[in-house]
Amino acid sequence: MFKTLLIAIIVLFLIPVFSFGQYAYRLQADILTKTRMPDSTFQISNGKIHYDKNHKKIIFDFTFPEKEKVVLFDTIMYHFNNDSLVKTSKNMLIPDQSVFHFIMSGNLSNFGFENANFEATSIDKKNGLVITTWTPPEMLQEHISKVLVATKDKQLYSITLFDSSGNVMNRQILKKYQWIDNIEVPHEILIATYTETGTMYQIIALKNVKLNEEGNNEAYNYEL
Repeated sequence: MFKTLLIAIIVLFLIPVFSFGQYAYRLQADILTKTRMPDSTFQISNGKIHYDKNHKKIIFDFTFPEKEKVVLFDTIMYHFNNDSLVKTSKNMLIPDQSVFHFIMSGNLSNFGFENANFEATSIDKKNGLVITTWTPPEMLQEHISKVLVATKDKQLYSITLFDSSGNVMNRQILKKYQWIDNIEVPHEILIATYTETGTMYQIIALKNVKLNEEGNNEAYNYEL
């Protein structure tokens, strides 16, 4: 179940880490995911997410379809049941390269491509969108040929990744922005992931988002 969530919310897992001014350092929210798999089956999961930029751990406390805690730290995913480690697996969603990190960095509108050696090769306007084409540095071109970043009313609207052959491999649309402590936070992400076996669609919804919660430290730095 959780592996599916990871595949869908990977946005820029190959881009190097870069830093920004401090806007917020903690995020917590209720999270609900609805996924349609390539074989047309459906999956639903919900729970809570906690992330602290200082600890760099994305922590999911799922309550449905089963109760489990999943911690993402560096390149490892840890699965816990009743505080006991059940298994570990490879993690592709690096916490400080995730959408959750960029929300708090106040740099969501362009995902910091200019700081990651990407080159803006064109800017177009279409249907109220400003679409910037970013070309990756040479070290990433075997995986990504280009990225289209669309903004609407100066908010990040969508990110579309193309593989080395020029085919779309992932598209995300960010919606339902709300201001929280002077930071615009999208509360809904629509995702299409294109694979050899078909297309996976997913809706990720956030509710009750809170930034910079004081105390409750264990929720943000679960001991591994």
